[in-house]
Amino acid sequence: MPAIKYKVHTLNANTYALEEKTPASQGLCYLLAGSERVLLIDTGFGGKTLKSTVEGLTSLPVIVANTHAHIDHIGGNHFFDEIWFHEDDRKVFDLHTDIAYTSNLVVNELPLLVRLLLGGLLKKVLTVDKSGDYHTMKDHHVFALGDRDIEVIHTPGHTPGCVCFLDRQAGMLFSGDSVCEWGILLHFTQESCPVSVYHHSVSRLKELQNEYDTILPGHHGFPIKTDYVDEYLECASQLLDGSAQITLNRKQRCAKFKRILITLPPEDTEHAGA
Repeated sequence: MPAIKYKVHTLNANTYALEEKTPASQGLCYLLAGSERVLLIDTGFGGKTLKSTVEGLTSLPVIVANTHAHIDHIGGNHFFDEIWFHEDDRKVFDLHTDIAYTSNLVVNELPLLVRLLLGGLLKKVLTVDKSGDYHTMKDHHVFALGDRDIEVIHTPGHTPGCVCFLDRQAGMLFSGDSVCEWGILLHFTQESCPVSVYHHSVSRLKELQNEYDTILPGHHGFPIKTDYVDEYLECASQLLDGSAQITLNRKQRCAKFKRILITLPPEDTEHAGA
């Protein structure tokens, strides 16, 4: 995939953020090293230098675990041998490895100028190689890396199979697209879950707040403070009780609360994740 660059940020002696930048996007993958294995959380769109970037940081066997099955999180899966995503994202994986679906989805999300600049490159960059040894995980699955255990926390909302990864020892929550600095997207009519489902997920994260003091999201600024969970919980609560103020942001219906927003589907549609 052309024009993808990776910048490595050291979070501690055995944890790295790999910031992926394209002309139209920014995403974050995370490398968590144990004494025996390494967990790579997400693979972004999957630029050609992703594997060499990872190999420059570790010589241990690498396990890939996706926070969810969107194309901007699974695009580099094929560079690695062992790959995991939550079992409830099987349909999302099928959608996001379908070039016709992702082309339409991404084109609609991009600004007009970017669409014109990228033009015919879109189909090339959105082609996903599905090869690899795939496995599905469930809530509370633990990746034992050797002196470091990472637990799967199922947080459906953005997609039915969204998960966070909890490293209790380090006090880190790797939140994917379930908690981000800017906003959470629930407007994908074929993929996202109802607000009530997301509310339950963020309530779980609130209950676990004593287990982490840092949140590492899938996009935007990082790390972010744990009180972002409180803001998403309050915003979702307001949506459920009817007190949220609905506005338009980038042509999407959304509810805003303090620093964050939650996007919503059109009023005349229902979520597929219901």
